[in-house]
Amino acid sequence: MVNERVIRGIAVQVFGLSLMALILTTRQSTPAALGLLCFLLADFTFRAAGWGTLSLTAAVSRLLGGRLFRFAPRLIRAKPKRFASGIGAFMSLAAGLLVVLRIHQAAVLLLAVLALFSFLEGTFRFCAGCRIFALLIRLGLAKEDLCTDCVLPGGDGI
Repeated sequence: MVNERVIRGIAVQVFGLSLMALILTTRQSTPAALGLLCFLLADFTFRAAGWGTLSLTAAVSRLLGGRLFRFAPRLIRAKPKRFASGIGAFMSLAAGLLVVLRIHQAAVLLLAVLALFSFLEGTFRFCAGCRIFALLIRLGLAKEDLCTDCVLPGGDGI
């Protein structure tokens, strides 16, 4: 189980970072864009691997949400969020490779999608990765016992 309030705080930070990387990529500021993309890749990878304690964005979100603003925790299933973090890691890696290869338009497109989905998560609690995870369960490509909230009618995990 993970705290949804922390996840939404992470999404807001990812939105800002991916937007900054997008702007730097459009200006072809490759070293700065790559620095942000490497940070995002590492942060997404830590969370996807279940090492959320190593995630800087999670630490900032826990600090702000729990200690500063004192938001009450709302626990949700971790598996779909870890899956979504894996997608974020893949997108960050792909965008970084595209920047290195100087295919800036494609990198900008990936970063725009990443920014959009993190905005939707942070603002409206809509997690595209979680929706994909639920679809994979329904198609039999992932085990149902991983997240019963994803497939049961009225489930509140997604």
